[in-house]
Parts: sequence; structure tokens; C-alpha cells
Amino acid sequence: MSKTRLLWIGCLESEEEFKIKSRKGYNLASAQVSQYNILTGLEEATGLVFDSINGSVLPPYPTYKDRVVEEVKWSHKEGAFDISVGYKNEKFINRVTCKYSMIESARNWVNGRYKGEDLIVFVYSMRTPVMATACEIKKLIPSAKIYLIVTDLPQFMDLGESKVKAFLKKIDFAQIKNMQKKFDGFILYASKMAEFLRIPNGKWILMEGLYDELEIPNYKKSIEKKEHEKQAIMYSGKLDRQYGIDMLLDAFMRIDNSHLELWFTGGGNAEEYIRECALKDSRIKFYGFLPSRKEVLKKQQDATLLINMRLPSENASAYSFPSKLFEYMATGIPVLSFNLEGIPNEYHKYLIIVAEEKEESLIEAIESTLTMNNIERINKGNQAREFIISQKNKYSQAKYIYEWIQRK
Repeated sequence: MSKTRLLWIGCLESEEEFKIKSRKGYNLASAQVSQYNILTGLEEATGLVFDSINGSVLPPYPTYKDRVVEEVKWSHKEGAFDISVGYKNEKFINRVTCKYSMIESARNWVNGRYKGEDLIVFVYSMRTPVMATACEIKKLIPSAKIYLIVTDLPQFMDLGESKVKAFLKKIDFAQIKNMQKKFDGFILYASKMAEFLRIPNGKWILMEGLYDELEIPNYKKSIEKKEHEKQAIMYSGKLDRQYGIDMLLDAFMRIDNSHLELWFTGGGNAEEYIRECALKDSRIKFYGFLPSRKEVLKKQQDATLLINMRLPSENASAYSFPSKLFEYMATGIPVLSFNLEGIPNEYHKYLIIVAEEKEESLIEAIESTLTMNNIERINKGNQAREFIISQKNKYSQAKYIYEWIQRK
């Protein structure tokens, strides 16, 4: 029986490099965590070790501080080879220069690291650089099996772009659709993606995410104390107005409760409106980007209610799963969400669902949750946490993926 080799193609960074890039303008923390969990979950499930070829997804210079991104090599585990390629980070060409650097790195990997094993390649996200790199691997090693993990659809990312960027995106998606034909299978974060991408049944599975329970520090200690004099609603993540941040602020300011606060962490185009509202209502607290993910998770555990503000009217809501839900639900704190088509029904009984996309419905859902006594609140949060930890942990989800691949 021939040996199996695993290769990851994505935008993973070493822990040290991630911190360095974050200080310069990189803000894809969720992608970093998601990739690391899938990769390490698959390593646990298979007993194998990944090599990885990565291209950073950075805003162009000068939004990101470096005009040239330097190559970084590291090893996430003994026996692993990991590289984040270097490329020119100029506007409009950075994705192209990244793609060609990744393809060159793939050729070097085949010549230097590949020893004729059965090769399984996992590709993270529907982006041209990573897909083109996987197709190059397939060209060099025709027996390789390549699988695409589709977290979001390109059409619903970077909305509000310039006309030039919109035009380039159309060309880019035509290339993506052509490369899609070369993939052996797809791991989709939302089932409706299969319809949109015209992927036939049997060639895809739904895997809306996974979670590493070790990320939540001091969990048992944190749920034993919830009789705060102050109650807090918390939103953490991308502060984008298309996600309904304005509605949340406007609804909150209509709630007459001096013991209630609204906390925001993260950044985005809604920051200015958050600051404007905070001047009018001192209960609104904006913390910006906290120094580490660990501090974000700790802050979440101090909240009374966590809120996912993706809206049903948002075009992407049917074609994506809000990964923030895993992080929220794993805290053991009750989670409020709108009823999004991209959230499978099995999650609904663990969430507090907002009935309609209206301020009044949002206010009603918030006030109803805050009237829960301490026992009810802990039970609601614990049920959600148990669901995530037992059924959506990184080992069981990775095993599910690998068993599907083996059957194929």
C-alpha cells in the first residue's frame, strides 16, 4: 500500500508572522484560525503531517505598510515544511504577483519534497492564486487529488469596490470557473453554494466549520459568575455597515436600561457611526482591536449576550455560514442571530433567533433574553457549547472530511 502525502495551499501564516503582519494592516484573523484548525484536525484524524504553500491576502500598499512582501519559511510541526511566498504588493497586481510566486513555490515543492506518494491537496478558499497553484500541482502530478474548501463566494466579497476592481473581478471569476472543473471535490460552508456553482451531487459535502475547544480559557470558572450588576451585549469582528451595525446601535439606544451596555471589538467602516453613537449614549463601549485573540475570547465570556448581526437581506447570507457562531457558541454565553439561510436548521434550537429584520424585533429579542434568570441563561449557553464541542470539534469534522475523500 503506497504512502499518502498531504499538502495545504492557502494563506496560513506562522504565529510570529501573523502578529507582525497584523501590526502592518493584515486583518484576516478568522481565516488564520479556521485554516489552522482544519489542518491540525486533519493531521490528528489521519496521523499524517502537512506541508503548506501559502500566499498572504493583504490589502495593497500603502494600506498595508509593505510594498514588497518578504518570503517566510517555517515548520508548524516536526517534519513539516511551510512557506508564505514573497511578492510585490502593488495595487491591482498584488494578486497576480502572489499567484506566480505560489506557482513557482509549488514547482520547487514537487522537485524537492514530493517522493511519488499518493498526494491529497486541500485548497483553502475560492481565490485565483491558491486554485492556480493547485492546478499546477495537478498538471505536474496528474494522480494528485485536489479538494477546494469554499468558505465564501467571490461575488459576495469586497462589496462596494471601484469600477476597475469590479471589472477585474469578473475576469477573475471566469478564470475561477474554468479552474473549478479540475478539482476532484468540494467542501462547502453553505449548501446553497452547490447550486450557485453548479456542482453536481456526490462531488461536494457540507462542512460549515469546526472549533478547537482549547481556545476557550478557564471556561468552567467563567460560567459560575453571571449575576452582574451590569449586563452587556457584545459584537466582535468585522464592523461593516452592511452587517447591520447601524440597526444594532439604533435598536440599543431605544432600550431604556441603565444597567445595560453594548460592547464592540474589531474594526471596519462602521467605526465612525459607533463613535458618534457612543458620544450620545455612554453605555456604548468601543474597544477597537484587542491585543490578542485570547483577550477577545475572555471579553466575550464577560458578556451577557453575544450577537451575530449578519442580515437575511444581505446577498451573501444564503451562500455563507457566519464562522463567528462557532466562536460565540463555544463560550457558553447565549447567542442571538437573525434567521439566515446559510445557517443549517440544526443550529436554531441553540440560538436566540430574531423573528424579523426590524429594529422592533431585535429589541424584543434582546429584552426577552435579558429577562432570563441566571440558571436559564447558563443552560441556554451550555447547550450551545455542548453542541459545538461534541459535534463540530476539529477532530470529528476533519475525520468526516477525510472519510468522505477515502470513499471517493
